[in-house]
Amino acid sequence: MADTEIRAGFAGVLSEVDLAEGRLLSANEQFGRLIDPEQLEVAFRLSTAQYTRLLGEDGALPPLDVELRLDLGDQVLTLPARFTRQSGAVGAGQTGRLLFADVLRASGLQAGDFVTVHLTEPALDNVMIAPATALAEGARVLVLGEDNRLEEADVTLLRRQGDDVIFRAADLIGREIVVARTPVLGAGIKIDPLRPAPSDGTAPSPEAEVALDPERRARLIAFVESNSFMPDDVKARLLDQLNQPRVPSGVVARLEDRMGG
Repeated sequence: MADTEIRAGFAGVLSEVDLAEGRLLSANEQFGRLIDPEQLEVAFRLSTAQYTRLLGEDGALPPLDVELRLDLGDQVLTLPARFTRQSGAVGAGQTGRLLFADVLRASGLQAGDFVTVHLTEPALDNVMIAPATALAEGARVLVLGEDNRLEEADVTLLRRQGDDVIFRAADLIGREIVVARTPVLGAGIKIDPLRPAPSDGTAPSPEAEVALDPERRARLIAFVESNSFMPDDVKARLLDQLNQPRVPSGVVARLEDRMGG
């Protein structure tokens, strides 16, 4: 015993020690675990759909900030972590993707704790959200056209979120869509639009219009003209509205929201 010393490369906490006086140890036999409490890692599994939402344009997972929550009963401990790697294969009988994250501040955590993992998906720009009932098979919506006749438009479905869908359709900016499709509705049908009433029960008022100062008008016109994702007919309609003495406030709000200002 005096001639034998076991020394680890780091300081930590001993766990699962299996030693007794008089016991013989063979070479490479494990007789305990040494855990560094400041170098903890959390493993969590995502469904394949959740995993694909996190992928970047290059098909790889970008650096992701992870929030861990440990339920302590009367309070919840929140700790930061950072995604570091993923499993190279799906285990037998498993589904989805297994990911790992380094715990950046492990105060209060111990190896073996169960935590709730919160991830934030990359932001989606230039999108619309509507009830799922607005979307038909093949990612199509009904749009209110001239003389209150319906037109069908294709959209790009990005997400299903509860009872809503999130999609991208640059040519629908400023237009109204049918939020509850029925079998009797279709392209070419003339309808009498039923718009939702305000929460106070009063009748909806016509959309307000605003007078734009020259600088604001020029900034909006330049944004529309330089937008390469916007179809020409939509550009023409918006430019016509922007060149009027008074412009619908909803159109101005939507354009400035897309401009980030």
